[in-house]
Amino acid sequence: MGNFSISSVDDAALITLTNVPNTSAALADIFTKLGGASVNVDMICQTAPYKEKINLSFTIDQSDLTATLTVVGGLKNDYAGLMTEVSSGNCKFMIYSELLKTRWGIAARLFQALAANGLHMKLITTSDVEISLLFDHSDAGKVNAVLNAEFSD
Repeated sequence: MGNFSISSVDDAALITLTNVPNTSAALADIFTKLGGASVNVDMICQTAPYKEKINLSFTIDQSDLTATLTVVGGLKNDYAGLMTEVSSGNCKFMIYSELLKTRWGIAARLFQALAANGLHMKLITTSDVEISLLFDHSDAGKVNAVLNAEFSD
């Protein structure tokens, strides 16, 4: 099936903040402080709220890790119980296609191909035309081969 573009980015770090207040003000504060430290945030994923708290995950370039951890350290003073988990050494793959707007089953096909090859994602985000997937860097070659076999002509 043609009409798909696959690209990748190396050196992504995954940051997960747990026990974040489920408010727009908290998210605005977090991302304003990261922006103020010149941290470029990429993938953003929020869990459904539980007891008015959420988990918030996002990716950054590995080179921004020190600045990010400095910001997060300050956030711990503002938000009681905030915890941080860091996963370095990741690669992000993006599958782009206008077909994602109208064709059903593409995500199912993607996940079946990844499962059949024993590949596990750390994070998934989507838009109407793109699926972004985060993997451990050690799986990059295998992921690339699977995606190209499944989504290239």
